[in-house]
Amino acid sequence: MSLIPSRNHKYNKEIPLPAALIHGQSLGAVSGMKFGLSTMSYSGCEVIAVYNALFLAGKPQPLAEIARYMERFRVLGGFWGTNFLALGHCLRHFGLHAKGVRSRKRLTAALEQGYICLYVYWTGRRFASSVHTVCVCMDASGHAVICNAYNGCGHALHSDLPALTAKRRIVGYITDSKSTFIRI
Repeated sequence: MSLIPSRNHKYNKEIPLPAALIHGQSLGAVSGMKFGLSTMSYSGCEVIAVYNALFLAGKPQPLAEIARYMERFRVLGGFWGTNFLALGHCLRHFGLHAKGVRSRKRLTAALEQGYICLYVYWTGRRFASSVHTVCVCMDASGHAVICNAYNGCGHALHSDLPALTAKRRIVGYITDSKSTFIRI
């Protein structure tokens, strides 16, 4: 492991985090955790999405360990987060198989069947804005539950499925697991 990931891992291990889903990456202790040459607050949405998916699938891992592994896929020194095309590989590394899909219909069908998904989308205009990655599953009432919806949202955000999938989607990842939680 190179110098930056080693230093970041050592620093991140010292930050106590509750064993729970993470929402609002710029809130609380997670915001100051290091990723590449940046912080989780600015560029950690992919790491948090993988953490949340593993947690929902009943396969929790320490966030510091996930960040350490995902450092190898960082973009522009971590300032642009993680290469979202490597998210399936990262999930598989931690024991959660996932398949990348571009089809809105396949992503919607998987969510309706109760599968945990990751969703990567443009936050503004295509190719002229940043991207954001969230972990999504369905609640008992048929609404999409979005984990880490945006930086300052410290709770799960509930949305209609068509409203979620209408966003400027880049890619989705459908895991092979259904959520172990009924209420989020």
